[in-house]
Amino acid sequence: MIQPVLIVGAGPTGLVLALWLTRLGVKVRIIDKTAEPGTTSRALAVQTRTLEFYRQIDLATTVVEHGVRLVVANFWVRATRVARARFGDGGVGLSPFPYALIFPQDEHERVLIERLRELGVTVERRVELLGFEDAGDRVRARLRRADGTEEACEAAYIAGCDGAHSTVRDGLAIGFPGGTYAHVFYVADVEARGPAMDGELHGALDEAEFLVVFPLKGNRRARLIGVVR
Repeated sequence: MIQPVLIVGAGPTGLVLALWLTRLGVKVRIIDKTAEPGTTSRALAVQTRTLEFYRQIDLATTVVEHGVRLVVANFWVRATRVARARFGDGGVGLSPFPYALIFPQDEHERVLIERLRELGVTVERRVELLGFEDAGDRVRARLRRADGTEEACEAAYIAGCDGAHSTVRDGLAIGFPGGTYAHVFYVADVEARGPAMDGELHGALDEAEFLVVFPLKGNRRARLIGVVR
């Protein structure tokens, strides 16, 4: 019996891995301990190289249609615009996607989940990885379902796509090096009016203030990121 690849975590990384493997004919099982996909925007940017990979699995057009092309950035100091940079054509001739794309993570995940469903793969929700062991030619894993029952399963491989507090990474004693910003930031998705709601990026980066406005799809919608002082 061919064992599946067990993918732990159904964020963008796990979902894309499941898509690629399924397209290649590899059986997968994807689990996530949350009850539903994310409902907040979180990560926003989809880079050119990601879109190039998506093109190989017939996903790029759908993602681009749902997102906002980021082609202009404006920079402000004390309420005065001091610079305007147009960078949307920087990759022309190098890539079919010569721009950064703004596409909120929750919407991104829904597109990936639907594409997986079309291929016959469904994310198993409220299923948590408790532990696993290397059995040589396979991996033995222990799972816990929403009702508290436990399941023993076997997989050809296990893929840890379960975020910063990864059970897979902990089980393999793989560290997660990095640092923490000293500042406290706020993030807000808003509907608003005003000069900054023009579909372009705006940033106030002087010593008195830090604020970036990212355009979102839809009328007068934007993501605000700033520092709490």
